[in-house]
Amino acid sequence: MRIQNKIVLGIAIALAITSAASPQTRRVPVPVTPDEVGMTIALQVAGQPYHFEGKAACQHAPLASIYNVMAEMWSLRQIDPQRAVTLTLWHPRKMSSDMFLLSVQTGNKGYIVDTMSSGKGSSAVSSGKVSFTTSGAGGTFTIDAKTRDGAAITGTIKCSAFTAPIAEGG
Repeated sequence: MRIQNKIVLGIAIALAITSAASPQTRRVPVPVTPDEVGMTIALQVAGQPYHFEGKAACQHAPLASIYNVMAEMWSLRQIDPQRAVTLTLWHPRKMSSDMFLLSVQTGNKGYIVDTMSSGKGSSAVSSGKVSFTTSGAGGTFTIDAKTRDGAAITGTIKCSAFTAPIAEGG
């Protein structure tokens, strides 16, 4: 009887260890930070819809700098366990065209649109346009862009408001 109990106990422990060590997909909720505001995303990414409505980061700096060029900057970030969208839009004060960096991650596919140019002989690796219209404390970004490989990303991202970014680099 004692040996039988030890065998049963040993099997139970082995099963508990095995099930605890087995890979499991757990979706961990991304915490909402105090700087997050209402965001609505309605995009088509390489022909596939990307929709989101909830809290995410929308930031605006009326005075910022990119490649030593003074510019107004907007930055957006929506991330959940299986997908993400980030957008940084720069409106230089002394240049005619805006620059932006857009990244969309869906599952195991990533798309990047980079129209950034340092003005020192470098050229952008993607094409497109992002326009911005204000609405109260927030605004809407309208996107019409293509990745280097020709994948189209079109649609809108709406922010209910903007917070101030934390300066990097001191």
